[in-house]
Amino acid sequence: MTEESRPGPADFHAIGLYDPDAPDAATRLALLEYLVDIGATLDDLASEKPDELPVLASTIALWPTRERLTLHEVAERAELDPELVARVWRAAGFPEPPADARVFAALDVEMLGSVGTAFAFFGEEAMVSFVRVLGAAALRVADAAVSTFVVNVGQESMQVDPSGLELARANATSTAMLPALVQGFDALLRHRLELERRSVEVDVGRGVEVQHRSVGFVDLVDSTALAHRLDARALATALTEFDAVASEIVVASGARVVKLIGDEIMFVAAEADRAVNAALALIDAFAAHSLLPPVRGAVATGNVLARDGDYSGVVVNLASRAAKQARPGTVLADGATKDLLAVATRDAGEFVLKGFDEPIRLYRVTPDE
Repeated sequence: MTEESRPGPADFHAIGLYDPDAPDAATRLALLEYLVDIGATLDDLASEKPDELPVLASTIALWPTRERLTLHEVAERAELDPELVARVWRAAGFPEPPADARVFAALDVEMLGSVGTAFAFFGEEAMVSFVRVLGAAALRVADAAVSTFVVNVGQESMQVDPSGLELARANATSTAMLPALVQGFDALLRHRLELERRSVEVDVGRGVEVQHRSVGFVDLVDSTALAHRLDARALATALTEFDAVASEIVVASGARVVKLIGDEIMFVAAEADRAVNAALALIDAFAAHSLLPPVRGAVATGNVLARDGDYSGVVVNLASRAAKQARPGTVLADGATKDLLAVATRDAGEFVLKGFDEPIRLYRVTPDE
């Protein structure tokens, strides 16, 4: 951008973003000039709502180039059928754009080209499903990143400087950390791929892998009362504490965290003892917690459907339903799990569980007996 083409106060005034007679004229001008310094055009500024201008700094910092392409243009460059590009885009979690909308970035060309190669290797249906997983993972990481910024940096920046200039600078600084985030994720993914490798001699049907696993669910007892007792900030702190402690205990026990669902954690292990030990360790950790209520849990064992990093099937449903039947501070196990345990169990009786036609006999794990 040359000095001649560089937007100035008169241009800012023309698009309604700057009033030289306003009380905040100096601070508003400083914000607009900063955005221009880092690459914002007059069109960029005009497209933003006045109170959202500081966020424009992160948008500018996100992309190496500002070029945007239509669906047909990105498909042509990636040498893919536009309908296939649209399908991949939807699978990634984005709405299909209008034909003339310029929403694709130059980086998408390389990404879509790689997807096209993978389609030829793995098959279209398998890769569309995998892209769906990638899109969900990207959404979760992005949401967590933005939330971390808003809570820990954004509000403080506006308190220090209500003009938004400090917030704009903070947005640009945080976005500049993206390469480090991508590099870190790359390393973690490689470690995960190394650990998740397994024999191809597994039960596979219609694109779904069947694994023999022990599935555990542990949840906070009466979390509804906890939500009523705490304000939003305190509740968020409490649930974050639950997530952190529960995840560390499960991993330390040799099990794998599948997902955290509000006040509940789901995990799996290849051995029943590992899953039950994880559940028992969680019971002990929250038995006398200063803020959180006690927990209860259950473990069931058998064949589960493993797909896209998640697990489903009768065994998963059994473990989930059984956990709701456990008393606070106790762990229930189904018969298949009980038969594999080194610790003692006690018959807890038959339970009518939602989704099961017949009552299910469960056993209370009693390691001290």
